[in-house]
Amino acid sequence: MTETEKTLARALAACCFMPGIGTKRFAKDMAARAALRDAQALTPAQRQYLLTATVRYRRQIAGDVVALAERELEADALPEGGVPC
Repeated sequence: MTETEKTLARALAACCFMPGIGTKRFAKDMAARAALRDAQALTPAQRQYLLTATVRYRRQIAGDVVALAERELEADALPEGGVPC
């Protein structure tokens, strides 16, 4: 896990979730993983879900963390050359 992903995971874990929603379990799992010194790398699907969940719960997360998630989403969406089509 990168430091950015750890920051996002910690911020997402502090959110309040509806009972029985899968995002709550994911957030708690990612926060537990972020607490480890040598955390495993996220799969591309886990990274994408972490970023989108952070943006989805943006009203409960600090603005600078949400902006970080949005920048990461934009960077992931760019093609290989870095220039949008």
